[in-house]
Amino acid sequence: MLKIISPEELKLLLESDEIYALIDVRERNEYEQGQILGATQVPRRLLESRIPVLIPVRNTKVILYDNDNYRSSLAAHTLKKYGYTNIYILAGGLNSWKIAGYPVVEGIHVLSKSFGEIVGEIRKSVPKLSATELKKIIDSNEDSFVIIEVRPLEEVQKTGSIPGAISIPGVELPLRITDYAKNGQKIITTCAGRTRGFISCATLKLMGIDNVYDLNNGTMGWQLAGFDLEKEVKKGALPSFESKKEGANFATKLANENNIQLISVKQLQALQQNAHQETLYLLDVRSHEEYAEIGHIAGSIAIPGGQAIQNTDDVIAVHNATIVFVCDNSARAIITAYWYNQMGFTNVYVLDGGLSAWTHSGHRLEKGPAEPFALGFIEASERVDKINPDLLKGIVDKPSKTIIIDVEDSKKFHHGHIPGAHWVPRGWLEKRIENVITDKGTPLVVTCSDGFNSVLAAVTLLEMDFYNVCILDGGTNSWVEAGFGLTTGMEGIEPDDWHVHLTEFGSKEAIKYLKWEEDIINLPEYMNYFYRRGIVK
Repeated sequence: MLKIISPEELKLLLESDEIYALIDVRERNEYEQGQILGATQVPRRLLESRIPVLIPVRNTKVILYDNDNYRSSLAAHTLKKYGYTNIYILAGGLNSWKIAGYPVVEGIHVLSKSFGEIVGEIRKSVPKLSATELKKIIDSNEDSFVIIEVRPLEEVQKTGSIPGAISIPGVELPLRITDYAKNGQKIITTCAGRTRGFISCATLKLMGIDNVYDLNNGTMGWQLAGFDLEKEVKKGALPSFESKKEGANFATKLANENNIQLISVKQLQALQQNAHQETLYLLDVRSHEEYAEIGHIAGSIAIPGGQAIQNTDDVIAVHNATIVFVCDNSARAIITAYWYNQMGFTNVYVLDGGLSAWTHSGHRLEKGPAEPFALGFIEASERVDKINPDLLKGIVDKPSKTIIIDVEDSKKFHHGHIPGAHWVPRGWLEKRIENVITDKGTPLVVTCSDGFNSVLAAVTLLEMDFYNVCILDGGTNSWVEAGFGLTTGMEGIEPDDWHVHLTEFGSKEAIKYLKWEEDIINLPEYMNYFYRRGIVK
């Protein structure tokens, strides 16, 4: 029998120092439209792959919710099957939370973005330039300024940035900025909107750099002012020894003045040894390339520092857990830890001396990206029959009773699916499969983009007594690799999970988004968290 938590009990839990995780199992678009502040969004279709990283200790108190308990109940059974022993469902889901009169918030990365507005608009830590003012500076053709794009380069490459901007992501800036500041240049930071630019600019102000500004509303504001973005954005030059030294000195000073807790290699090892009982987030804030190519501590999670600050809800699911930041020598880890402390996180530490201290103590680093792990995937893969693209092509090309279902999200299905496939998203599989198949003996081929979700979906169908089920080995990607074509569109179905990412915003979405960010500091449902913790007086 599933355990239930009432809205009243959940509200008390959210205001406590207890260790728990609050998981919203709906899709991203639903979460964005209204959520409980402090929830981490893990759609039901990604539980098996994301939960082991987000909630590694299986007796952690976990509260699941959706709108009405349908998907959260299914999610609870999944987690219980894989050994999670302390699962609760919010009684009546988000609907009952609202009926009880408790607040919901909108948006993505709400905690981080709310805090960004505190830094930029309440603390007034960030001098700003309008798009028009920046355009005048650019048109002056002087060499007295540099525009720094602080988002990850892979994101910038999708959208472009301000003409002439160079890419130096987030917490990399303090290590590189001296090479620009020493020449007296005006430094202008930008991101897509506000948060990352605010934090980056405020960090430079903490370094004592006065001639620094943030582009108000970032690249979205630039476009809304009628100016074009430049698609090609170059990486900033590697820092000089002097610049890296200045950045390291700043980080040391920041740690000393703000009581940032440094721990030794032995102390980290003690935390690791106890990590099966108490949640430990060991976060490596270097670039993904450094993590993979130079090496990393086994079990650490790769999350560049700027993104760790921006995406706290996607990184830290277990409230009041222990967080340890690590980088090569501590500087980037200290800067990230500083902002986490400012946001109200507790139990935040930095590995003193970073990976250098780790290796000097005789410990090795692992190379390559982190190995993916999903609960139950290996066992599930062994249970299901598989069909290759050539055999499936023969079925598709002639009249057949075989039904193909694609369990991906609607956006991936829309962009390309096997001809004749039906869209049955995995999060709703149990409920919606009956709209496609009524006879459980019907031959059924399950696919997705890469063959991951289709394996788990096929096992679900077998457990529902569908007995003629197989999967396309390697998913739709293998179909394309075999040289076969895809069909686009939704086949007349109106999707209910379509999420427009920030990199896809047009003018209408940008105006709405920026207004939402600007309004946050005036809305108690966003600010009360910070008032309770004394972050805002």
